[in-house]
Amino acid sequence: MPKLPHNLPPELWLEIFRYATHVPRARSIAPGDPLVPEKPVDYARGMNSPIQSMRTKCALVRVCHAWNAITTELLYEHVVLGSAQRIEALCKVLRESRREVREDGTLQKVEDPGYGQWVRHLEVRRWARSHQTQSYWQAIIRTVSYCSRLRVFSGVWQEPLPDGFLPVLVQYLPPSLQELFWQQDSVLIVSKELPVLASSVLAKFSVLRILDLRKICILDAGRSLQHITFESLRFPHVTHLALPTCPLLLRYASKQLMPELHHLVLDASGAPRTVHAPFATKELMCFLDVYGHQLRTVELLPSNTQSMRPGPINISTFLSPSACANLETLVFDSPTPSAVNLAYYNANVSSAPPLEEAHPTLRRIGIRGISVSQLYPNKPAQAQAHLEAFSAYRAFFPALELVRTLGFLVGTSTDPFAPDVFIWWTEKYERVGVDLQDGEGVSSREVAKAADSDLAEKEILVAKGAREEGQTKVPIVDPGIA
Repeated sequence: MPKLPHNLPPELWLEIFRYATHVPRARSIAPGDPLVPEKPVDYARGMNSPIQSMRTKCALVRVCHAWNAITTELLYEHVVLGSAQRIEALCKVLRESRREVREDGTLQKVEDPGYGQWVRHLEVRRWARSHQTQSYWQAIIRTVSYCSRLRVFSGVWQEPLPDGFLPVLVQYLPPSLQELFWQQDSVLIVSKELPVLASSVLAKFSVLRILDLRKICILDAGRSLQHITFESLRFPHVTHLALPTCPLLLRYASKQLMPELHHLVLDASGAPRTVHAPFATKELMCFLDVYGHQLRTVELLPSNTQSMRPGPINISTFLSPSACANLETLVFDSPTPSAVNLAYYNANVSSAPPLEEAHPTLRRIGIRGISVSQLYPNKPAQAQAHLEAFSAYRAFFPALELVRTLGFLVGTSTDPFAPDVFIWWTEKYERVGVDLQDGEGVSSREVAKAADSDLAEKEILVAKGAREEGQTKVPIVDPGIA
């Protein structure tokens, strides 16, 4: 019999290897759809870590010459520079890859861009205070100059940048840059320590799509708020914007021209403690007056993932049709005050300013930070206030289709009554025509089906034990919540 060829094209092999070594946010910092169904963590075949991914890539390039030619570019797709030694080593490799060796041993430059053409995401992390030498900053510039097809640049700076460094860096960053992440700690605006917001810096990147400034921490945002003005720049392709709940950066964003903006992320973890919520709310309303009608998705990140303290922004701000008339997806944390006053339901639950009119376009809601202990009806909690509000006041959300408890998966809960409790809530939502799902995207019917299969297995095991002891009737499980 003739043998069938099993050779795959190199492009397909590359995609297979890229999938096997995938790490989130390696090639892109785009936030993505926040309501994508989650999967239970499988530690045996879990998500790649950056170290595991790099080990796999290093193993692939050593298999054979063919795989080396295919997978070498995977080694350089996401490069993290955290030390002076690493930067010097990478700069040397990128420089030598642009040359070829003659027969007599001399080197000759060629037009081939070398390994630098494969760098898609360059991440510079400057944490060590010893990195103050001029050679260190020059090595960063040389490395950037070799990355001719760079798409994502992430700058993480603990200390203020030296004078003159940022204009030179922007000069060597390619104009095709599409995504920018900028983190800078302990910034003093009065000392002009945040030049990235200057018009001469960001104006070069005309194809920028994602601008992530949520990790910028401004210490004097409240004190110097009235004395700072920003120039207006045009970002015709920016679709995703991430900001801290800092009034100064909210004011900066409201001054820019972003006609394609539709996804907003507000991170409360970067807000300095000296900034009061009224200042942030005022600047947010100014921002929504300009861009509220464009927003389709809004994500509110909490002040700390381990803290129960709500952020300075309440969800009622976005649920008003006059603020975000076309909003379709809203994601927030469970400690956030409820959008409807439910004092009769739980006197200890705080609420945001009440809603006055229905929102016509809101279709999906994601709530983070919910656990099964917060869902028991006899234990009122802030999470229940949210669930009760969206079901009891359905008239305020006529287009609502889906409410998902992000991060809470019924199938992974160790509480034996978790399926019963979740089914109780989902049936409550079914009566008003809304689908309530857990983080995995499981609805009440799927939860009930899984629970029935578990009960059937328990019934068989208990029945066997009963026959051995001579019993005729044995209770299978405790009664669920009515």
